[in-house]
Amino acid sequence: MSTPAFVRRRGQPSPGPSSPSGTALAVGLAVMTLEGFDLVAYGATTPLLLGYRPWHLSVAFVGLLGSLTPIGMLIGSLLVGQFTDRFGRRRTTLISIAVVSAGMFACAVAPLPSLFGAGRFVVGLGVGAIYPAMAPLIFELAPDRRKNLYSGIVQCGTAIGGSFAALVANTLLSGQSFHQEYLVGGIAGLLLLPMAFVWLPESTEYHQAVSASAPDLGNRGVRLVFRPPYRGTTLMFCAMAALSFLLIFGMNTWLPRLMQTADYPLQDSQTFLVLLNLGATVGGLAMALLADRAGSRGPITASFVLGAAAIVAMSAQLPLPVLYGIVIVGGCGAVGVQGLINVYISRSYPVTARASAVGVALGVGRIGAIAGPTFGGWILAAGLEPRWNFVLFAVPAVLGAALALAVGGRTSRSQGRLAPAPRAKEPTAGHTK
Repeated sequence: MSTPAFVRRRGQPSPGPSSPSGTALAVGLAVMTLEGFDLVAYGATTPLLLGYRPWHLSVAFVGLLGSLTPIGMLIGSLLVGQFTDRFGRRRTTLISIAVVSAGMFACAVAPLPSLFGAGRFVVGLGVGAIYPAMAPLIFELAPDRRKNLYSGIVQCGTAIGGSFAALVANTLLSGQSFHQEYLVGGIAGLLLLPMAFVWLPESTEYHQAVSASAPDLGNRGVRLVFRPPYRGTTLMFCAMAALSFLLIFGMNTWLPRLMQTADYPLQDSQTFLVLLNLGATVGGLAMALLADRAGSRGPITASFVLGAAAIVAMSAQLPLPVLYGIVIVGGCGAVGVQGLINVYISRSYPVTARASAVGVALGVGRIGAIAGPTFGGWILAAGLEPRWNFVLFAVPAVLGAALALAVGGRTSRSQGRLAPAPRAKEPTAGHTK
């Protein structure tokens, strides 16, 4: 049996034979896998919920239940950053896992639709809190030249968990029984909690920064994020995250239909959706390696530009192998860019405000996630020529590229006065490329 990376005494990590960054990477991947499972679980059980005779749910009511999770995620993301910067990354991550598990168990045993909806809201709170707590921890524990790569690997857990949720639904669910899906999610969280408690370390950088800034509460958390000279930078990151989420949720919702408007058959259109997410995963890791070498600003700008160009190119009547490659590039740029943005945010703020900045940006970004499907529906309902459908979908990517350029110049001018000097070649707060 492997030895835990840390044995904790009085809240302080003691070194063990394993690398703290390695254990954090493994646990982080597992935690994000749980998040991915819980996000996809509802979609996987929607047909069974509609057919569950004791509840007699309408399509509209099932849609309302589904909206409770992203609402909870928005609230969880906005609130958790301040908690994380005050009480620690590890502790907040453990609490978030427990909240998600409790929400899944509540869904599994709910006797009424209202209680099921409350469980989905609780799941959203926990899921929304997980990444803003986990992101700064992974950032601070990762090697200086691997911060984007470690973040990208951890985020792969979302796709893994989503695939696992679909697999569980296909193998365990039958008839009107949807409860097992949520029971599996609750048990997974319950098993993950002690593993994270034993193997997930706290950030030494965080402990040192909190100790140094303890008398000055104004230099910590949300207070710092929304005061000059960080206020404008925070608003730009919020807008960038919202545009990224709009692309992610809009493209994942409407890409098959968009391709059908361009006269591709349904079977090929569904294949495009698989390739889009393949590009987001594999291409996102490739862009993460580039960002670790060149800084965040250039790869994020390039990703948005590639995404916009690929979306427009999808409207062309090209040979399928060529079009498949374009869709993969589009996934890399338009969908995979979110992981780079999270690291960019972490680099642009001091340690004591890092989680708050990530949480605020992701919380506001959820507005884009909610608006993405509506945005795509509006475009398709307008009855435009197929090419214009793709052109309009590329507009958020162009705006994201412009914001990436603008925020890079702003951080380099304004934040250097307050942020500590970088420890390595890769820029940190106040020295963002």
